[in-house]
Amino acid sequence: MVRKTALIEATNPRPNPSMRCGCALCLKRHPGNRPPTEEHTGSWEARYTDPSGRGRSKTKPTFDEAVAFLEQTRTEMRQRIWVDPARSEITLCAWHRLWWPSQTKGEMRIEHWTVPQLRDDGMWRNHIEPAFGSYRLFELSWLEIQNWVNALHDENGGPLRAPSVTKCFQVLDRMLTAAKLDRRLPFNPADGVKLPAIKKKHPEDRRPPSYAQLWLIRQKLPEYAHALLIVAQETGLRFQELAGLRWCRVDLEGRRLHVREVLVEPRGKIKRKAYPKSDAGLRTVPLTGLAVRVLRELWAEESEEGSPSRAVSEPSDGLCENELVFHGRNKVRRGSKRNGSAGEPYRAPLRRSAFRRLWVDAIQAAGVARKVVRKVKAFVRDSETGRSRQELVERVDWWPVFSDTRDAYASRLHAHGVPEVITQEILGHERGGKVTWIYTHAAADYAGQVLAALEDGKKGAPRRAARRLRVVTAA
Repeated sequence: MVRKTALIEATNPRPNPSMRCGCALCLKRHPGNRPPTEEHTGSWEARYTDPSGRGRSKTKPTFDEAVAFLEQTRTEMRQRIWVDPARSEITLCAWHRLWWPSQTKGEMRIEHWTVPQLRDDGMWRNHIEPAFGSYRLFELSWLEIQNWVNALHDENGGPLRAPSVTKCFQVLDRMLTAAKLDRRLPFNPADGVKLPAIKKKHPEDRRPPSYAQLWLIRQKLPEYAHALLIVAQETGLRFQELAGLRWCRVDLEGRRLHVREVLVEPRGKIKRKAYPKSDAGLRTVPLTGLAVRVLRELWAEESEEGSPSRAVSEPSDGLCENELVFHGRNKVRRGSKRNGSAGEPYRAPLRRSAFRRLWVDAIQAAGVARKVVRKVKAFVRDSETGRSRQELVERVDWWPVFSDTRDAYASRLHAHGVPEVITQEILGHERGGKVTWIYTHAAADYAGQVLAALEDGKKGAPRRAARRLRVVTAA
């Protein structure tokens, strides 16, 4: 058998001279009184050239491991799957800065982001960056990601419900998949992470409020919010669509309402966005007689108090508050008196957070509210140090929420026999699944239907016309 040391002087891998080894090469480089050995007992340096022509090396503890590394590296280069280890040394925050423009198609202005992009940005800032932002890409492990997903779930004291945990994880998963495609990681450490199961809600929790309950709620809202709730329950519009509705999009004569834009609140700042939630959101909604009457009265009232405008403007022109159909209480501008703007009343755009406070007070005063308090973990920023830390905070869930007016509207359409595909178009849904189950089945009073059927035959109860049974056979 030929000795490895005799062959290694002109081959690869080569031994790293060691003061502890007694082979001929090590004794020549580091003379001493060590007992001579035939084989090199130190580490071995595996040398290779990367696809760019740059010479590289990797130290392995044994000769066999160094040879195996070289064979694996050469195979990966031939198969075009080799990954440069140095490219995975950037932090996840640095990678997010490189990756995010690919998700927004290079658009970095918040007001031009879509609603899913705004949601993903919030997931990154609130949950992913505090947990893994300082990690280098190669430091992320499957076990840490799995434990993080488990801790996010509200059943374990986390801040998010199961559907939101899935959406948050998908942002991190897309980032790591992109790092793999960009040859920064040999594999995605998030592969195989188990997500929490989405539990079905009880039918009572999915049933939308009745129009009688909405009437009670409306009586407890401030007077200026009455028209907003009536139009919401008569059209099924989302809150952002109502907040961004402009008089130029309201056709009272034709009894039509055109949804073309929304108001969004990225990072607390109100922005005007040209497109609604999705392409399906661009739609025309019919106006009922009640909605037309309320809007006519609102226009007359606005005309007495100020000067509402039917002008057609673009999102780049600014908020143009006078064009808005719905707004908060008239406010007075504060600040400098330059250009005569200070001290003048103006129509403040609707904010979701401000209206939510009014809504919660109204449903409580109306006696229709259901309240659930949960203890969840949330990242709280320390005002002194500026760092985020996890604390247990109380989170309150209420029923009904304002978006339940859409459910009530869809259930009303279903009760009048409107086909599902038309309901889907009117509500601006891309898929009809939610229309099929939540809006129809959850709104049905099955217990009442069964009770009415059973009591038809009782003495004194009104009897319905009898129907013949139809025989159904399977071919």
